[in-house]
Amino acid sequence: MKIFREVSLADSLSILNALFGFSAITYAIQDIEKSFTFFYLALIADGLDGWVASKTEKSKIGKELDSLADSISFAVFPAVAIIIFKIYLFAFVSLFLAFSILRLARFNVLNAEGFLGVPTSISAIILTSLLRLEQPTEIIAIALVILSILMVSDLKYPRIRGFILVFPAIFILLSIFYLEFCYLLLFSAILYTLYPLVGLWKRKKRLLQVLKLE
Repeated sequence: MKIFREVSLADSLSILNALFGFSAITYAIQDIEKSFTFFYLALIADGLDGWVASKTEKSKIGKELDSLADSISFAVFPAVAIIIFKIYLFAFVSLFLAFSILRLARFNVLNAEGFLGVPTSISAIILTSLLRLEQPTEIIAIALVILSILMVSDLKYPRIRGFILVFPAIFILLSIFYLEFCYLLLFSAILYTLYPLVGLWKRKKRLLQVLKLE
């Protein structure tokens, strides 16, 4: 089985991400809190996967494996978790799942430094946080539509690398044990989602300054 020769340490973490995602889906049916724990572990495995890949030799199947794992943990799991409690959001959840898959497929064929469209992991953090914090159905429906559009948009998002990754990892770990940290995790994810708007505002400001000079 030559395929095992292609699997790197980063790929092993991608597979672990997928297994955590599958565990989250399985437990969502009977124990939703435990399912969130596995979801957070999937996020950590995904973060470690990217960090290890940047420090070691990349494999030929790494990018595809990462997207396949993300589709389970950050697309299918949030969709299943929402449907279990809010079946009447089926149409909104279907849109989210379809656009998540489109975003991950596009990611595989791009060779960009950052991300094009908000990452599925960020969308999943926002949606699971809203669900765990028992936010109104209307808010979750609106979030599903907005995040679906942002995932397939052409907005550019930066990659989070280096020491700064420690902070989201801490928020994620604490959210496993303390529900209150979900607010901080949600706030951080929303700030990241709004990042391109800051760039647009700066460009608009520079344009206005140039027009005034003329």
